Amino acid sequence: MFSHSSKRQAEMEKKKKKKDNEQRARFKPVKEVQKERLEEGLSTAISSSNIGFSMLQKMGYKPGTSLGKQNQGRLEPVSVEVKSDRVGLGWQEMIAEHRKKCEERKQKKRNKNKDDADPEKYRARMRSQRQEKYLQQDLMKSQRVCYQMDSKQDLEEPVEPWFWPSYVFNTEEEEDDCEEEEEDYTEFEPEEQLNILTAYLRSTYCYCIWCGTVYDDERDLKQNCPGVTRADHDD
Repeated sequence: MFSHSSKRQAEMEKKKKKKDNEQRARFKPVKEVQKERLEEGLSTAISSSNIGFSMLQKMGYKPGTSLGKQNQGRLEPVSVEVKSDRVGLGWQEMIAEHRKKCEERKQKKRNKNKDDADPEKYRARMRSQRQEKYLQQDLMKSQRVCYQMDSKQDLEEPVEPWFWPSYVFNTEEEEDDCEEEEEDYTEFEPEEQLNILTAYLRSTYCYCIWCGTVYDDERDLKQNCPGVTRADHDD
């Protein structure tokens, strides 16, 4: 139970709070009053007693119409954006741009976490990574086999630079041409390189990298090799 003095104290605080609210309602802060007056001034149309407005009327201007011979001008004046801080315009744009980028990164991270939690997307991503790994393995194997078979035929250089492994060209004599060779290597995507290189091995040497066999001739290759891709050999 509250004592009499406690109740009296609570009533006095309640009355004081009510009085303060009444005072605030009667006497607004200076900044708030200035803001209201400014907004009222900006939203009030120019009266006919204004000297500039009177000059426009004498030149044929009618209220509610646009400026210009064919009324092609603005109907309303350019709006004024009042700055309430001391930050420069350039800094405001920088801050806004920074916050925008931060929000984009956060959204990207949220989307990534959402994708990671999706079982279907996770399995698709793992499947894609496995295929990429097999692709690189098959390409490297094809390049090694191509180098070995071309060398047996006494070929001193490949048909295309990327037909042979890159380590073949890493000699002191070839150092000056490294940049040019790297451009040649990026001419085709890895999957395209694999398709072209395996076709070269099949047509030139009757060799299939997935069978690991050199067939007697093209007819033997077609009859006994399951196909021209890794997937054909998985069954």
